[in-house]
Amino acid sequence: MKFNVLMVSIGVSMLIACNGKSKQKDTPSSEKENTPPVEVLEFEKIKVPANAGESMKWELQKEASDDFNYTHKPVNQKTDFGNGKWYNFYHNAWNGPGSTYWQYDHVEVDGSHLIIKSSRNPSTEKMGVPGVNAGCITGNKKVKYPVFVEASVSVANIALASDVWLLSPDDTQEIDIIECYGGKEPNNSYFSQFIHLSHHSFIREPFTDYQPRDIKSWWKKDGVTSWGEYSWNNGNRKYTRIAVNWISPNHFEYYIDGELVRVLYNKAMANKINGKWDYDYPSMTDGKLDMDGGYQKLNNLKSNDTYSFEMLKEASLQSKVDVIDPYNFQKGTGFNKEMDIIINMESQNWHVLDKRTPSDEDLADPNKNTMKVDWIRVYKPIKK
Repeated sequence: MKFNVLMVSIGVSMLIACNGKSKQKDTPSSEKENTPPVEVLEFEKIKVPANAGESMKWELQKEASDDFNYTHKPVNQKTDFGNGKWYNFYHNAWNGPGSTYWQYDHVEVDGSHLIIKSSRNPSTEKMGVPGVNAGCITGNKKVKYPVFVEASVSVANIALASDVWLLSPDDTQEIDIIECYGGKEPNNSYFSQFIHLSHHSFIREPFTDYQPRDIKSWWKKDGVTSWGEYSWNNGNRKYTRIAVNWISPNHFEYYIDGELVRVLYNKAMANKINGKWDYDYPSMTDGKLDMDGGYQKLNNLKSNDTYSFEMLKEASLQSKVDVIDPYNFQKGTGFNKEMDIIINMESQNWHVLDKRTPSDEDLADPNKNTMKVDWIRVYKPIKK
């Protein structure tokens, strides 16, 4: 991605009334020469697909947005980069889930893209398998609802998670913008078909985690059998725009390539499946979410050809179970905290347990082991 820089030279005309006549005054040449360029980023030409709200418009949050049109060479220590927008590690001292070891030097910016790499860590072991080195970055600017966050991502073609996500500093509220396990091997051909659109509500002590387990949180694109292969595209990388519109503590919208595909609101959800919108709500028995075939059970109110917030509200009225925080870990607040923006790769616990961990060969292959991000943009609604 490249800047489009508009050099604006303004000739200012002043009409001065004098004896019934007027004269023009040219802007001095020195003023013309000193007029600063107006920088228009490529993503600013792409319309924000979400509605900012009545009498509102979207305003770019430049401190949290980045086109990655600069260079940052890999370094072996924690370092700010991108004019102070990011640092090259997780948002606390933890070194990663599963068999992951986040490494400072697995982060790079090549002049047009953020590059997150992975590799084998042969001298270490986690969960009984050799460790995986991976890159991770965290934003220095936090975000909070109402906010729209979108990234243009090309996931790695490897059995690791490629992630863009939001996480509160106390690790209790998480919104996953994209979580994708791109590579088919080993044993990952099923999950590599999907992008996971999800969130987590946590209790830290004792550690307890709620994550939606409905099958409709796994989003599939027609014709894609592996997001890793689709994104790698034989070396001509493809990028997918993926976004969350965090409207309020109990209202999230998810967009893929500018299309609304999933909405969580209060006690119900809407998902676009095979061209139709399903309006569903969860249920509980004896204080536990009802399950169906290993997935969280959804009770369908109706389906429709188009998205209707009114229909989603109707489904919410049928339900007694919150879709954001069904076990009330957040004490009725919903998701109300500032969050850090995090971009990384990782080898997650549940994949390691099911032997979905990449081989040495895949981790050494630059055609597979790299996630790229073209840009990330953040907007907030303001009064028109």
